[in-house]
Amino acid sequence: MNLARPFLATFVNKVDVKGRVSVPAKFREILEGQGVRAVFARASTSGPAIVAGGQDWMALLHADVDAHDPSSEIHDDFAYTLLGDTVELNLDSEGRVGFTDELMRHAGLAESAAFVGMGHYFEVWEPQALELRKIQARRATAERRGLLRAKPGVGAP
Repeated sequence: MNLARPFLATFVNKVDVKGRVSVPAKFREILEGQGVRAVFARASTSGPAIVAGGQDWMALLHADVDAHDPSSEIHDDFAYTLLGDTVELNLDSEGRVGFTDELMRHAGLAESAAFVGMGHYFEVWEPQALELRKIQARRATAERRGLLRAKPGVGAP
């Protein structure tokens, strides 16, 4: 799938008294460019964060699940986790989203939320937890910097 407008950068926004948070304007532009004023979101399986994206990301997840034999246990596990646990949340007129209580608890969100672009999708973290994760990622990247390679069949030969 072509990645015309990737989700990039990090933005920190306040969570209001009703539990809503403004989706960064750049992220809203990408979502709206995909034809929807909504966020698809689920709990991360790799940390205390919310994983979210638009219609294009959902199409990728659906294709990943469909790539497995529909009668297999792995297909069902991926479907339950990647599709069955994903919710569609509409943006309000001011570009805010109200994550479910379950998602807010999972990510430890209270006063503010950090949105970090991850290309096809973005994650939402408690800001201090994200800073710790970024430190870990930078350290690991420095140790493995010679290992970054394109997937077979992707990118330049």
